[in-house]
Amino acid sequence: MAMVETLTFENFEVTVIRSSRRKTAVIKVDLEGVSVRVPADLPLARIEKLVAEKTVWIERKLAEAERKQRGIAEQAEQNSTLADGSRIMVQGQHLPLRLIESDHMRVVRTSDRLEVYADGDVLGDTEQVRALVEQWLYGRAVEELNFCVNVYKQRVGATPSRIQIKDYRARWGSCKPDGSIQLNWRLIHAPMHIMDYVVVHELCHLLEMNHSKRFWSEVERVEPQYKMKRQWLRDNGWQLSF
Repeated sequence: MAMVETLTFENFEVTVIRSSRRKTAVIKVDLEGVSVRVPADLPLARIEKLVAEKTVWIERKLAEAERKQRGIAEQAEQNSTLADGSRIMVQGQHLPLRLIESDHMRVVRTSDRLEVYADGDVLGDTEQVRALVEQWLYGRAVEELNFCVNVYKQRVGATPSRIQIKDYRARWGSCKPDGSIQLNWRLIHAPMHIMDYVVVHELCHLLEMNHSKRFWSEVERVEPQYKMKRQWLRDNGWQLSF
């Protein structure tokens, strides 16, 4: 059973989680705050010293988490209403939304904006505009992700039995024992090289159904800069929503 304590430092508090199963100490900083997971018998003085030595790093990570939290709140506020001029991220580009009255309902991407054509009643209803844009984004995701899989399956040397484009909230993709792969349609918001990485990651699971060294070697063989792209998702994945 994990035991929880709290340590108070000058500029932050640390949640200490002790576990008899843990052999090493790990510090984590995220939107929830600072925590350190340690072996059950690690002396408190040693924990305090460990955290004190990482103070500069912790404060930098807390500042990053605060900026991310502000960004999430701003994005949520912006996404709550869609209007002419609202910005939507498509394949890494922030495209302004242009609402245009028309008898023929459609969404069109130009070189520098996303145009929604519909009658005035539809354009005046945020939820209907959102549904139109989301349907278009999903369709683009299906096209782009399937194309991406067809390109990279040759390089990876593994062909999925099926490709499914899913509506995930907490993951970018998955691979099942039956050889199928699932990909999050919200990857359409990400730059192409990030989409490529996620596709390669899931295809490599067809070779190694784990996250072992052999798995990461397969990923690196196809995506030598995978660590940078993986970190980008960790830092910016919260932006990939609509």
